[in-house]
Amino acid sequence: MTPGTRIAGSRDGDRLLITLQGSLDAMSATALQTQLYDLTQVHDLLGLGMPVRHIHIDLAGVDFCDAAGLRMLVAARRVAEARQATCHLHDCQPHLRWLLRATRAADLFHLH
Repeated sequence: MTPGTRIAGSRDGDRLLITLQGSLDAMSATALQTQLYDLTQVHDLLGLGMPVRHIHIDLAGVDFCDAAGLRMLVAARRVAEARQATCHLHDCQPHLRWLLRATRAADLFHLH
C-alpha cells in the first residue's frame, strides 16, 4: 500500500462509514479493496443481526485517484449492491469528482 494511504471504518446501526485517506492508486487499491470487504464483513458480525444497508465513503482525505482507485470505488459499490445496500460518496475533492463524472461512474453512487 502507498505510504500514508489509510482506511478506517465505524458502524452506526445499519450504516457503515468508511474513511479513506491518501492515494487511491495501483499501489494501494488491492489492499484497500480487501480492507473494505473485511470491514463490511466484520461490521456485519458486530452488528448483532443488523446488516449493513448503507455504506458511506468519506473521500475528503483522498489527494490522488487513478483508474485503479476508481475500480476500487466501483468494487465498493458492487459490495453494497450485493448486500442490497446503498453506496454514498462524501466530500469528493474536485479532481475525484471530475474523474467520476468523466468516466460516468458518478451515476453509480449517491454523491454528497
